[in-house]
Amino acid sequence: MEKISISCGKNGPLVVKGLTNLVDSRGVSLETKPAMGLCRCGESKNKPYCDGSHKESEFDDSRSPERTADKCHGYIGQHITIYNNVLLCSHAENCVKNLGSVFNEHSTPWIHPDNDNVDNIRALIESCPSGALSYSIDGEPQPVMERPPTIEIEKNGPYRVTGGIELTDADWGDGASREHYTLCRCGESKNKPFCDGTHVHFQFDDGH
Repeated sequence: MEKISISCGKNGPLVVKGLTNLVDSRGVSLETKPAMGLCRCGESKNKPYCDGSHKESEFDDSRSPERTADKCHGYIGQHITIYNNVLLCSHAENCVKNLGSVFNEHSTPWIHPDNDNVDNIRALIESCPSGALSYSIDGEPQPVMERPPTIEIEKNGPYRVTGGIELTDADWGDGASREHYTLCRCGESKNKPFCDGTHVHFQFDDGH
């Protein structure tokens, strides 16, 4: 079986090899090839596939010196410690929308690990698509989930990668998950190849 991997072509597409599970935002399976290019400049007219538009748009895949600091912060509770690295956040807002008692962006600190039970917090963190959030219990780090290698396309947002697909040519952030992560699709992230939520402010439209 061919090893599944993603590599970042210099100023070009994501080159994906061996993947058989590519899913759009509606859960519909899309065509895959043994090796294929997925657009990450945001300009392809055949999204999610690359059509060469990165050349015309002079896409630059370098990371911005203005990106958020790479620092994983820990929030210690009685029964669980929550970790967060804002640099990795894709701003899906699962946390604040679904467990606002623990994740309250209007308070300081904004994470309160004692404001709900451990099971609810674990389930919420495990649903974080970017891997910005993680946890430990009694000193034991969050277990690595076992899921089939998949790339899911978020509506007007990033590629959501799960299943431990190898990503090469990337500078991983502090505490980053290798099992699940999000990759920029709009071309505007300051932390390429990872998504940093810029698509929200950029109002990226994937045309689907």
